[in-house]
Amino acid sequence: MKTLKNIKIWSNRIQKIWDAVSTFTIFQIQKSNFKLQKLSNPRQERVGILLAEQFGDIVACEPIGREIRRRHPNAVIYWIVRSPFQEVLISNPAIDKILIEKNVLHSVLIQKSSIFDNLYNLHLSNRTFKLFNRFQPFRLINPVADHLGINIENYFNFGNILEVFSLLGGLEKINEAPKIYIPETVKHKIETLKKPSKYIVVHCHSNYPPKDWQIHHWEHLINNLIEYFDYEVVEIGLKSNLTIHSDHYHNFCGKFSLLETAEIIRHAAAFIGIDSGPAHFANAVDTFGFILLGKLNTFDGYMPYSGKYETQENAQLIIKKGQPCSQLTFEEVWLPISERLKTFQ
Repeated sequence: MKTLKNIKIWSNRIQKIWDAVSTFTIFQIQKSNFKLQKLSNPRQERVGILLAEQFGDIVACEPIGREIRRRHPNAVIYWIVRSPFQEVLISNPAIDKILIEKNVLHSVLIQKSSIFDNLYNLHLSNRTFKLFNRFQPFRLINPVADHLGINIENYFNFGNILEVFSLLGGLEKINEAPKIYIPETVKHKIETLKKPSKYIVVHCHSNYPPKDWQIHHWEHLINNLIEYFDYEVVEIGLKSNLTIHSDHYHNFCGKFSLLETAEIIRHAAAFIGIDSGPAHFANAVDTFGFILLGKLNTFDGYMPYSGKYETQENAQLIIKKGQPCSQLTFEEVWLPISERLKTFQ
């Protein structure tokens, strides 16, 4: 048993070493390529935007890309992002190139180098790459965040996601509605997809359980939507945990790309969900949203959204004050949704 444990420990160590070595190698190649580009065109400005995750934050911060393009109209603008989320940026007209972040160490190396003439770091100083327990981890530092006193415990005290992240990048507070750029190929695929003509999209699970509502409430809500309204229900997300026995419920979880999911939301009559990436999609594609919110960590109340979701011109925020979203009762969610949907008919 002890031998197996030691093998596992050393296997993890070797993997970490390889990860670090390959990261240094990739970065050195990129650094050399940037130097060659600079030699061939010394007047060309290169600007980096570092926001590697999560995709909801990237969608919410789309206006930052537009602002940086306004400030650097002739620059080549790169967005540094983790591979799973690059799709959200590929069609963004403000961004010229995508640079894939291998890991946090990769971004640490980029920040410490001078490969960009300007680098806008939109992260807090809380991302680390740990090699071994006995060594201090590599930490991605944001001096602007530290100077402003913005950290993981208080960041929502400074505004919504877009406002906070614009401050982290050293910009003035930006508060605009986000946009999402969906290619025609994606629009055509979803247009020709066999789907209901009238439907409501639901998203029930986030990547952070404290944001979630209880499963049996979701099942009750979906069954009520099907029974009392002339809509079918489409569930999106990575994986469904629901048990729904109805031909009017469609499980689309794990079947579509990020932008395809955004297009499915765009065609919906409404979006019902917890605070998550798809909710930011719904805001960006201008689909009416019912968003379930509650206390999150140290924040009794917080506002993730800009635009018409923040003003509630195109959304209804259902908030459990002082308690997590999971503590919302069924009636606290069903009553405002059912009353509002009556006005849609």
